[in-house]
Amino acid sequence: VIFFKMRGVYLSYISCESRKKLVPRLEEHVILPDLGEYDVLIQVKACALRRIDTKTFCDLSPNVDQFSVGFEISGTITRVGSAVQRLLVSQDVVGLLPLDTESPGCAEYCIVPEYNLVPKPQSLSHVDAAAILAPALQAYTALYHHASRLGPKTTVMVLSAASADGQIIVQLCEVLETKVIAVVTSADEATLLTKSYPSLTRIMDLSSCKSLVTSCLQETGGLGVNCIIDAGVQPSYSLSDFIIESPLLRQQLEAEGHRHGYESAPPPTLCPTKHQIISCLAAHGCWITTQPDLQLDPPNSQLLFLKGASVHFLFTPVWLLSCDEQGTVLDMLTDIMKKAESRQLRPLITRTVTLDEVCEVFPMLGTASVVMKSEKLK
Repeated sequence: VIFFKMRGVYLSYISCESRKKLVPRLEEHVILPDLGEYDVLIQVKACALRRIDTKTFCDLSPNVDQFSVGFEISGTITRVGSAVQRLLVSQDVVGLLPLDTESPGCAEYCIVPEYNLVPKPQSLSHVDAAAILAPALQAYTALYHHASRLGPKTTVMVLSAASADGQIIVQLCEVLETKVIAVVTSADEATLLTKSYPSLTRIMDLSSCKSLVTSCLQETGGLGVNCIIDAGVQPSYSLSDFIIESPLLRQQLEAEGHRHGYESAPPPTLCPTKHQIISCLAAHGCWITTQPDLQLDPPNSQLLFLKGASVHFLFTPVWLLSCDEQGTVLDMLTDIMKKAESRQLRPLITRTVTLDEVCEVFPMLGTASVVMKSEKLK
């Protein structure tokens, strides 16, 4: 076992008013597991902070009572396992930690498998390299894997296009020369995208748009779009829609909803319904969703069937859950770094914080793009 006088951040459950609550905790003395033969020990220079979908983690590992914070890192190699051949000590690298990692990326050091790392371009800062990984991998998964038929003659609708993740999708669509309909929720977001991406086919503001479906069909000549990438959809129902006679059952359901409330990003206040999204799809269209509990009523399913359309779930951590995808992950990470170095992909960073400030800002992350920056990094 490797023991360092090093610090790392975890999310741990504590009991609060008869329910469990997740609280970020800065552990002063982290004990890392043994360095495997294909593992690499990295001194972390920057780590992207994103919401943690603990409900998914609980499904994968039901007995886990704490979660590592930080999965996209950039840093310098300090030790390598006996079988590592691709990477060298003192080399700057970027990479992803698997969901079941015992060492958090938001720490001074972390252990990462060799096949989750690629060299960092010298001209790219550690902060930018860490910030671009997750949104770019999500964009690659959506546009290259799920919607593989995209090209200059196809149209993509991006919901919440002004967010950090949405802008990376827009940037990758520009690389593919794909037409983009960007959907935003305010006039300020529309102005931002107009200035930043003048090549956009159209920007639709949900706060002023009378009908998303009508506007979409007008823009596409009544055909619809080939691909829609959402950022959450309106739920079909809420707890208030049901009559629950048992006070104990209601309390348990409310506690469960609160328990997972802030860790996984909620859908935007203004977001289309499932029927609106399906109605905007063209024949053989592709709906890529980030909604893990998506449920389709029979009329919506029938409409999908009549269009010959498909639904894909966008869950990028699955790349690291399958050993036979290691080569694909390395290819994507390498290409992401090349495009980031050439500024074809540009991360949207809201704020940088130190390791000591992480516990304070983590519960308020929202959709902001925050990066933990090492105090030793100038």
